[in-house]
Amino acid sequence: MKIVKPAKLNSGDTVGIVAPSLPVLSSFKKNYEKGKKVIEDLGFKIKEGKTIGKTRWWAAGTPQEVATDINSMFADKNVKAIMAQTGGYSASLVLEYLNYELITNNPKPFIGMSDVTNFHLAFLTKCQLVGFHMDDVTFGFGHSWAQGEDLLAEFQKQMFLKFLTLPEPAGVIGALTEWEGWREGSAQGHLIGGNLHLLANLIGTEYFPAKDTFDGAILFWEEVGEPLHNIARFLTHLKYAGALEKISGMLIGKITYIKPSREKEVIAPTVSEMVMDLLKNYKFPIMANSDFGHFTVNTPMPLGIKVSFDTSKKQLNFLESAVI
Repeated sequence: MKIVKPAKLNSGDTVGIVAPSLPVLSSFKKNYEKGKKVIEDLGFKIKEGKTIGKTRWWAAGTPQEVATDINSMFADKNVKAIMAQTGGYSASLVLEYLNYELITNNPKPFIGMSDVTNFHLAFLTKCQLVGFHMDDVTFGFGHSWAQGEDLLAEFQKQMFLKFLTLPEPAGVIGALTEWEGWREGSAQGHLIGGNLHLLANLIGTEYFPAKDTFDGAILFWEEVGEPLHNIARFLTHLKYAGALEKISGMLIGKITYIKPSREKEVIAPTVSEMVMDLLKNYKFPIMANSDFGHFTVNTPMPLGIKVSFDTSKKQLNFLESAVI
């Protein structure tokens, strides 16, 4: 798979912050400011985009305004990376207004998760650009860790520096929590994925990767706040799109808060029972409950970057750098 890697960050570089989906709401303004300070403490300058401080419904401006802010950050030669303040609900509306030629000619790390999955997939598809699925400003660096969880906050910082400032493979990243092998085996391939329902939502659009992009890939996904039957639908949508028959392995992150069915009589399976039943005709290994997703520390998962994993070892090995 041909990919474009952006240049590495250096100490003193400027990180642009945009609100590509939800605005900086007053309820998490404190977290946002805390996240900014972490970035500065790591040795970087900050430039806030015009979407910071703006609010329109559940977004930080019209789709055109948000796209203009993102395009401006890619065009600004002084901005070396772009970071989402958080995810939300409106990123897919922005995709048609982005300048993909500009982005192709000015490749930079675009960092975030959740609704930012839309941008990662669009940039990979349109620009062959590595997408940095990792912690954002507000609910990543700005997360309020419980007492005794200082290790997780330190892990975030180390991963940011390891993946964004070093033009070398990150190597083996071990489990911080209890990873689970749902189908034993080992796999190697390039990463592709993100939030599951956003992956499924883009199928059939010009922003979803071509089918051959999934050849030998390791599909990673996480989910939050969905009923189990919806998760089954999303996976089935990927199956019908021909993606699952091509991949070499699957990494499942944290599945946070499964919404119960409206019908009280329904006896739901466990997540693993549902997933393994739906994927029973495939042979690729599956490692689950990995350290990425909502309300958890996020191991970076750069789209397009080659990794390997072995369910018996409960670790992920990054075989190439995400930056140059």
